[in-house]
Amino acid sequence: MIKSMASTLAKELSPLQKPGRTDDLLNILVRQLEDWLVCDANVALPEEKTAALPVTMWSPAEVVAKQKLSALTTLYRYDKAGKLYCVKPSAKQNGRMFPAWQFVDPVPSLLSHVITELRGVLQFELHAFFVTQQDDLNELSPAEMLAGLPFENRGAVSPAQARLLSLPTAERLQRVLVLARYAGRGMTD
Repeated sequence: MIKSMASTLAKELSPLQKPGRTDDLLNILVRQLEDWLVCDANVALPEEKTAALPVTMWSPAEVVAKQKLSALTTLYRYDKAGKLYCVKPSAKQNGRMFPAWQFVDPVPSLLSHVITELRGVLQFELHAFFVTQQDDLNELSPAEMLAGLPFENRGAVSPAQARLLSLPTAERLQRVLVLARYAGRGMTD
């Protein structure tokens, strides 16, 4: 199959190749396709992509264990730096809970950009922003847009919502950032 794919690619690229170099081009394509498509038996397969965003909250100890952080102080440093956020339940004076959705890829690499746009808002407003469905996002929440996945408790996803969730990560991030800039100004006024 790889050789067939490489042959097809070689034919498509034939206008770019030099005469007499077809075999070299085919070998390069086969090698590259093997690198992309064939898993080395010694390399662990990446975890399957999550089908939906979790709606649960994790305790600090759960985050440290599940994210393999060195200590609670690291977690709290990430929180203070805006790399993630916590929710302080109103019933507890000192308790912190971390929405589990923010640990689903690619969210961890995107979240700090959005939190920066929302600096100065209260923590409950920050959480509300991320999990509330937005008209500008076709009734998806910013969290869902960042992850490209619906929340696990969401009913059916419409075709229009599915198209938004399938946009490239950078485009989804930009849409959320635009919304965050607007929302951030409104929340801090």
